[in-house]
Amino acid sequence: MVKKIITTLFTKGFVALINLAILLISSRELGGDVRGQVSLLILNIAIIQAINEIYTGYSLVYFIPKFSLGKLYRNGLFFTVLCTIGSLLFFLSLSFFSHKQWLIQLKEQLVHITILSFIMIIYSFHTVIILAKEHIRLYNFLNFFQPAILLAALSVYVFVLNHDTLMSFIFSLYISYFLSFIISVYGMYIIFKYNDLKKTLFNRAHIFKNGFQNQLANLSHMLSNRFNFYLISSNALVGVFSTATSLIESVLIISSSAASIILTYVANRSDDVNHVRVTYLLSKICFSFSALVVLIILFIPSSAFVYVLGQDYAQAKSIMLALSPGILCISFSTIISHYFSATGNQRLIAIANFSGLFTTIVSSYFLISKFQIFGACYATVLSYLVASLVLIVMFMKENKLSVLSLFKFRNDLIFLKFLK
Repeated sequence: MVKKIITTLFTKGFVALINLAILLISSRELGGDVRGQVSLLILNIAIIQAINEIYTGYSLVYFIPKFSLGKLYRNGLFFTVLCTIGSLLFFLSLSFFSHKQWLIQLKEQLVHITILSFIMIIYSFHTVIILAKEHIRLYNFLNFFQPAILLAALSVYVFVLNHDTLMSFIFSLYISYFLSFIISVYGMYIIFKYNDLKKTLFNRAHIFKNGFQNQLANLSHMLSNRFNFYLISSNALVGVFSTATSLIESVLIISSSAASIILTYVANRSDDVNHVRVTYLLSKICFSFSALVVLIILFIPSSAFVYVLGQDYAQAKSIMLALSPGILCISFSTIISHYFSATGNQRLIAIANFSGLFTTIVSSYFLISKFQIFGACYATVLSYLVASLVLIVMFMKENKLSVLSLFKFRNDLIFLKFLK
């Protein structure tokens, strides 16, 4: 198990380095204001994508081997068209009722948001099917290829053509996702060519029920932080907040690497006692390593962040440290969340994440009006704390674990040595 976690960590880490390079270029070369516009653009697309993934998301992996792939795929395309059109109409109607800055920008970018959403959703739908059909090499290649092309295209626009505008990032998104989409279409061609088309079983209601619970959890988690983007007073501050958020969230690579392993470990074994011990152990290990990374960040001078990101980001380190308690909570609870996912308890994950989102909505207006950008940090930390506590308390209650067991490591480390 330790070897699998380390391998996954290195794979995710390599892709994370590409994403970090994209973040640094978009922050330093495009400036805080454009970076803020990019963050809002990506958030609006992500919301559309999250809603659409009620049908086309990773919860579909469970159904693909069992249901008719042809029916499943056709329904997925139809749902994507409906969702994209519905989102377009919703955003249009929303822009008529308010003159807030982000809504004016949304109206100006609506064509790009709609087209990019459609391409990205279909591409993501394809990768889910490719994964479910166990074309792992192609799946891993696509996960690497898209951000790599985005980085290359953005670098050409910024450093070769000297275009440091929002459109440079938008066109880079078009290029990276369109090329990735073409490759994914080839993958789908191979799958359908060799797929057994005799299967007729199909249950649309079952797919939607499972997908709704899963996406409610995902969307709630995403908006627990990103909801604040809409409340922060200027694009420049959104840019600073989103960049600092992305940097501190890179700490979660540690827990996300272990989480994917615990998901398969629990799903493929019947030893409930070991499930609990492994989950609890990995939660504590991920928390400890994440805390070590935060401690390292504490000793990095603020001038280093200004040097790397640019003068607009003088507050980046302070924002990262303000967010770090919430990130440490998530680093612990992520493993537990995947444990519940593997045991089929999606409802509890949705409740926990929705509790976090509700905390954000209730607290953000007051905290941001009083403390500005740091109010957004405090609201986010409260949200992550609430969501994590719900998961941790339910896990400990379900498995009769004491609070003192959180601080016991010796037996856990001995147990880890004998895990396979």
